[in-house]
Amino acid sequence: MVLICDDEDRENEADLCLPAQFVTPEAVNFLAHTACGLICVALPAERLEALHLPLTEVEGNPLQGTAFTTSVDARHNTTTGISAHDRAVTIRALVDPTTQPADLARPGHVFPLRARQGGTLERRGHTEASVDLMRIAGLEPAAVICEVLDEDGEAARGEKLFALARQRNIGMITVEAIARYRQEHRIVLVSKTELPTDIATFQLQDYLELASGQHYLALILGDLRESSTQPPLLRLHSACTTGDIFGSRRCDCQAQMQAALQAIAEDGRGMLLYLPQEGRGIGLSAKLQAYTLQDHGYDTLDANEKLGYPVDARSYATALDIIRHLGITHARLMTNNPRKLQAFTEAGLNVERVALETSPTEANIHYLRTKQQRLGHMFTLQPQAFRHDDVIAKEGKYDKASSSTI
Repeated sequence: MVLICDDEDRENEADLCLPAQFVTPEAVNFLAHTACGLICVALPAERLEALHLPLTEVEGNPLQGTAFTTSVDARHNTTTGISAHDRAVTIRALVDPTTQPADLARPGHVFPLRARQGGTLERRGHTEASVDLMRIAGLEPAAVICEVLDEDGEAARGEKLFALARQRNIGMITVEAIARYRQEHRIVLVSKTELPTDIATFQLQDYLELASGQHYLALILGDLRESSTQPPLLRLHSACTTGDIFGSRRCDCQAQMQAALQAIAEDGRGMLLYLPQEGRGIGLSAKLQAYTLQDHGYDTLDANEKLGYPVDARSYATALDIIRHLGITHARLMTNNPRKLQAFTEAGLNVERVALETSPTEANIHYLRTKQQRLGHMFTLQPQAFRHDDVIAKEGKYDKASSSTI
């Protein structure tokens, strides 16, 4: 357990914080009687989406921008939901990957909070700080937090917080310290080398995300820094073993990757960032399990949810860190995915969309329609537009005329 203290120019208050995966009834009781504030659970957006927990509807903006979702109780192994035991069960259910939306009653006595995708690099709040701290510690990105009140029921500050820390032997850390650590340690450039390909000779840079141990590969052509010419082309490409390596026709990943690299080569300047996010972030094994369900009639989204995964578990925070590291502040992003555009704008980067379309095949037309109709992907599908032969890179030609400013 640790005290996370706010910045002086914000609330200048503190929350007691502990890993949600280790919560016990005794810990909940301690928070209720020692901190005395509202007991909440900070979670990443993808987990809340998987549990179908939307943000609460409010009139006006919530104080300090705290993102409350629908409150919940666990349906199993609980009674009224308010006891320390029941709240501990509910908190553990929120973290348990096997929990389904139907396993949670709404409203309830535990209050999930939605952490911003970029964590403390995007918002300096206790919600983001607690989730960042769990990631840094190598734990599940879920934290129980409770604001500390003094004996008069006011938010405890200053010496009262130090006294509590000394009395209970609890460590203290600030939101700013967590954000600073993330800025300094999130990614490291491991190596870079030339990569000659059939399309062009790229510079290949290998970035390591320290918190997860995952590698991000940047294929760079030309100078990406600001210039008097138009912004560089950029593609965020999620890894796809089945498509990129084996040429699977179940998706359009290989065609999009080749088209993006070709567009960068023709433009003479740009980057493809290869992200370790197989299967929209659920991993190769889980993606193959989802394929099995798709063979039995599920679409790509329903298959994920049937397996207990979110529809899209990807975060672009690390990719955005790499983009900043390379000095890119304005880019032409080759994408059909509105979530990628949203991630750029929320991070304060200037972005123009460049459409990246491929010709569908008989094997992936249903997959593409699902992405278009249910995920809002921005491309056109003509009636009977699919081809029976192989999709090749030229089918995804970069079309400058389709570029539009977001």
